[in-house]
Amino acid sequence: MNLGYNYQMGDRVILHCDLNNFFASVEVRLDKSLKGHPVAVCGNPEERKGIVLAKCERAKKCGVKTGDTVWQAKSKCPDIIIVVPKHDEYGKHSKMVQQIYYRYTDKVESFGIDECWLDITASMKLFGDKMVIAERIKEEIKRELDLTISIGVSWNKTYAKIGSDIKKPDAITEINRTNYQTILYPLPVSNMLFVGRKTVAVFEKLNIKTIGDLANYDKKLLSARLGINADKLVRAARGEDDDEVANFHFKREIKSIGNGTTAKRDLTNIREVEQLVYVLSEEVAYRMRRKGLKGRTISVSIRDANLKWHGAQTSILQPTNSCTTIQQTAMRVFTQLHQNDDKKPEVTVDGFARGKIRFEPVRSIRIAVSNFGVDEIMQLSLFEDNSQEERNDELSKVFDTIRRKYGTNKVTFGTALDRLIDFDFEVIDE
Repeated sequence: MNLGYNYQMGDRVILHCDLNNFFASVEVRLDKSLKGHPVAVCGNPEERKGIVLAKCERAKKCGVKTGDTVWQAKSKCPDIIIVVPKHDEYGKHSKMVQQIYYRYTDKVESFGIDECWLDITASMKLFGDKMVIAERIKEEIKRELDLTISIGVSWNKTYAKIGSDIKKPDAITEINRTNYQTILYPLPVSNMLFVGRKTVAVFEKLNIKTIGDLANYDKKLLSARLGINADKLVRAARGEDDDEVANFHFKREIKSIGNGTTAKRDLTNIREVEQLVYVLSEEVAYRMRRKGLKGRTISVSIRDANLKWHGAQTSILQPTNSCTTIQQTAMRVFTQLHQNDDKKPEVTVDGFARGKIRFEPVRSIRIAVSNFGVDEIMQLSLFEDNSQEERNDELSKVFDTIRRKYGTNKVTFGTALDRLIDFDFEVIDE
């Protein structure tokens, strides 16, 4: 299995492990009757506006893509089987996969529910060559969990991540000092981590099209366009990324907990914004309560139809992990972000704008809470009405009990039931 390539003295050995079609693969594992059929995991599958969150290889070969609507998926693949997402099961399977990683190293850094970096530099003394370890991990996951994985092997996190994307499914790709320019430099620069659409647009103006173009670009010239990020991107393209893989035993301090999403269409009225802010606030509050945290600072970030981000935050006197408090505070921040100086919005008794408020169409929203204290007995204010926050706390405890017993999607406030829009979520800033 050893291909004979030599890493430079002192080089680390990093794996990037990416589970193939993770959500769909878990669904097939849970229901063997799905095996061999085209399967797609969809939000709101009963409705035409539901979208594909994940699909199996067979559905992918029919042209089904993540983000397709249900009717688009069915038009491409008439015999496709639509299943409802089971997020609790995906979390359980993610943890089971990580337990296999921990057999080989305690340096395991999660990058989403289905991806991890592993530093196996020291592990080779116990388990042998890097390619042997990668093969063992891949085969153990397949044998024990009936899931497949693609693994990138390199001396840095950036190249390992790109390596895992090169060949899928069920594959191992090594990017070493002998072959990296041949394999990576011709690839589109968009294949690099953290190079999004806005950065690609800047690169196009500079005629930077490939990873090789970026690696050979003058950092000083690029800094004039991208600032401090220029040096990091050029170094990453050259294979000089020296970021460490987090140690499993290292418990970093959580500075903020947040959730964000991009709506399937721009939001143009306050009711749609309220619904989205509620659902984001509910998930943030639930995660805070699970970690025993309460926060005083609520932040709102909004991206408009022109892809420009705006943000603001405010602090409250009494720390909270109540969905209601977070949502109402976030809506006040939203109002301030979009308040029109020529025409003040109408304000209702709950304190945020409705009706006449005018704003640019909203594409994405992120809600985050920070400035934490541990969820303990709080000193009550003599000058504030604390009864509502106490009622919110009691209601939250009831919700959490139901969720733990029956699942996170079994209970919600009425605000979230009458959804006017579809959205998927991305956990951020934890």
